[in-house]
Amino acid sequence: MADKKPCLNTLITKLTAADNTVHSLAERLRMIKELISTHCSEEEEICPDVAESDRAVTEAIEKLYVQELATREPEGDA
Repeated sequence: MADKKPCLNTLITKLTAADNTVHSLAERLRMIKELISTHCSEEEEICPDVAESDRAVTEAIEKLYVQELATREPEGDA
């Protein structure tokens, strides 16, 4: 039984060191996640030129659609 006691102490020491390492890594990961969430937003950044271009295209399509509806002859009895 005397031979097993130093072996158990060594095992406990190694497990304690491994537990400390895991705890340290978990803390570092938590800090990294916090930094990322603080400095990076989930919303995608939109370039002002792209937004303006999208609005212009939408307006042009709307105008074409309205013009097309205005030039059509009524269909059916309604």
